[in-house]
Amino acid sequence: MKKISVLLFLVFIQLILVSSAYTADNASTTLAQMDQAEIIIYGESRRGGLIDRLNELERVLFGRSLPGTLSERQLQLVNFIKTGNADQPSLLFKLGVAEWTVAQSIQPFLPALGRLQRLEQELDDTIQEGRPIAMRVERILSLLLTDIVTQVEIEVSSDKAIRAKILEDIGPGKSRKGDSVKIELVEDFVMDNYLIAPKGSRIVSEIAGVTRPGAFGRAGEVRLEFKYLQILGPEEPMVKLADAKRLGGTGEKNIVAAVGSSMIGAALLGPLGLATGLLIRGDSLDVNAETQFYVQQAEAAKMSVFPIPGSLRKDTDSPSNNTDSDGSDEIIFIDTP
Repeated sequence: MKKISVLLFLVFIQLILVSSAYTADNASTTLAQMDQAEIIIYGESRRGGLIDRLNELERVLFGRSLPGTLSERQLQLVNFIKTGNADQPSLLFKLGVAEWTVAQSIQPFLPALGRLQRLEQELDDTIQEGRPIAMRVERILSLLLTDIVTQVEIEVSSDKAIRAKILEDIGPGKSRKGDSVKIELVEDFVMDNYLIAPKGSRIVSEIAGVTRPGAFGRAGEVRLEFKYLQILGPEEPMVKLADAKRLGGTGEKNIVAAVGSSMIGAALLGPLGLATGLLIRGDSLDVNAETQFYVQQAEAAKMSVFPIPGSLRKDTDSPSNNTDSDGSDEIIFIDTP
């Protein structure tokens, strides 16, 4: 308990230091910030006055109010939940590490409170109701890991393909412009014993446009755009469709190049010609849930990652990890000639 209390004290110190480094350019409106924080923690924004909502969220997270003005307190909350730093990773970073340590995957489509409750149920069969979330997360980590969780910044290259899958059906008859699409990683994104994004990490995606089937045989069309990959750290790297030529080896035995079919006409090109999405064509043919494909980073970038302790390491960097199939249908969508 003393160890956890010391860690919480360090959390508050780091909150103050981190928030001072941010300017108004890094923040959205006061109300939008509160909505965002509540959606991450609860899964929805709450009603009521801004001050009451802030007081309640601070109580849930820390068991007390934070010092500072209204805007300073909100910045501290956002930094605690999403950003963190090398000395004190964010709540989402720590929660992801805890989930991955227990189950080798994470649950980013659930609110943070729900993810924490699942962990407590799995470990203790008891939910620690009424205790501050910050203390509950530190308690779980102290049970799972010998050392405190840290994040380090490394340069991550863009030449690694990672398998992903679509979690819902999409197609001209059922998709709407602006709809978000659930896509997750099917495997860990690991480089040199650094965990960048665990299995289950979300690829934030959106339907960019829909054309319904028309007269004279005009095919329907759905444009699915990849926004970014949610990694453990606060960075939001853009991803693109992996180059099928780079996969090679055993992975190609279960890959279907869909170019030229009635369902997939081409990749969706984004900035600099990057294949940042899928262009889906067809009257009645859809891309079904569980369909798998490969993505890679659009470009090399520095990212905040988790150094995997020796006791948790496995052969996740082997070439076969990013090419072997688990039996599900896999499709690599590539550009037409």
